[in-house]
Amino acid sequence: MFATPVRPSQRRRSRRTALTATATAALALALLAGNGPVSYGATAASAVAACDQPDPALTVSVPAGGDIQSAVDEVADAGGGCVDLAAGTWTLAQSLQMRTGVALNGSGTATLLQGPSAVYDYPLITLTGPEPRSGVIVENMKLDGRIPASALTTDPDADNPYSGALGIYFAAFTYDDQDILVKNVEIANTAMGIHIKGAEGVTLDSDYLHENGIAYWLHNSYLRRVTDVLITHCRMDGSLIGTGLHVAGTSSGITIEDSEFNGNAAHGVNIQDQPQDVALSGDTFDDNDGDGIRATGDNLVIDGNTTLGNSADGIHTLTGTGSVTHNTSSGNGGLQLDIHGSFTVSDNN
Repeated sequence: MFATPVRPSQRRRSRRTALTATATAALALALLAGNGPVSYGATAASAVAACDQPDPALTVSVPAGGDIQSAVDEVADAGGGCVDLAAGTWTLAQSLQMRTGVALNGSGTATLLQGPSAVYDYPLITLTGPEPRSGVIVENMKLDGRIPASALTTDPDADNPYSGALGIYFAAFTYDDQDILVKNVEIANTAMGIHIKGAEGVTLDSDYLHENGIAYWLHNSYLRRVTDVLITHCRMDGSLIGTGLHVAGTSSGITIEDSEFNGNAAHGVNIQDQPQDVALSGDTFDDNDGDGIRATGDNLVIDGNTTLGNSADGIHTLTGTGSVTHNTSSGNGGLQLDIHGSFTVSDNN
């Protein structure tokens, strides 16, 4: 499956026998406070980096080329904790399956998880299964799908052999996963950088997604059926065919703040299906081939953003209620503001 398994002698363990199951779970979960003037989902019960805790229940260190999946399973079976990855490159022959209460922590971009050089059709990191999961963290690493740009298909009816080769794919169908954190992760050259559906308490923090989206309907990132979401200090640039961030399904409580969505082949952000309580503040949307911001929603707040040089509209609301205030829009190919629905519009430049 992966490279040579890590031996027990190579693992660094830190256990406390008095640690209860409740305390173990608490190590991986906490509340994050929002910074924007209006925040929905900014108090999501999102996982705080368990590897930054002074004494996680169990830490397993994996050297370059070690067996990551075995380490994840060991930590999960022990009740939660941290898997620390050394600097190095792993070529994944199948998906790495995350589990409840596990924080997967790399050494920055020096930790590289990549797809094979041959055609493949599976996510690099996944979270799926018949039961709800919680307290899952992926942080401080780079994922490279290694899909060549020549594999791009623009026909919506065409099959693409790489269509399942996502970077991070967390999916729940009959329940919601809870408390997911993806922090300081760079994802490039995948079918879709991040796809999360069916989750409550999601935080994307300081992530850099670029050159993802290899076939029609695929994007840099796609959130579906999510609640209590915070996206902060992220960059989602240069999707080959899709949108920087696509939100759909029955969703609510979403804050998108201090982030950049530039040079995507479709829109910067596209929010569909009339979600409740969405706030975009302090974001930048430049040089996208569609709208900078394209959104529907009830209690939709678009405040203090910048949209420049997008091929279509700067800010385009299709329907809904809320406010569009204090934004700067200029040089867009369509209208600077194209507002439909019941919105308060004021103090925009």
